[in-house]
Amino acid sequence: RKAIWAIYVWCRRTDEIVDAPRDNDDEMLIDLSAWEMRLENLWQYGQVEDVYDLALLDVRAKYPTLDITPFMDMIRGMLMDVPDLGQDRYDSFDELHLYCYRVAGTVGL
Repeated sequence: RKAIWAIYVWCRRTDEIVDAPRDNDDEMLIDLSAWEMRLENLWQYGQVEDVYDLALLDVRAKYPTLDITPFMDMIRGMLMDVPDLGQDRYDSFDELHLYCYRVAGTVGL
């Protein structure tokens, strides 16, 4: 249960980066890039910046085969929402499916 909570908190915080009010869209891209680096540093080096990171690091320690891919894919999905970088319409079901996987499906993995 604690592992599920820690992962949910990480997903929620990722979503809040995109939903946060800002003066311009470049800030969102900067914030998401920093969040991606933070995840990589936690995964590879065990670096944490707050207690929520510590909870995710604990999950990583208890489940060493946990793959970083769904976490990175969620960030990539959020990048698809960045105006002028992402898109708001999809030409095919495959494109829409990829978006849905990244922003929603990764939560359940």
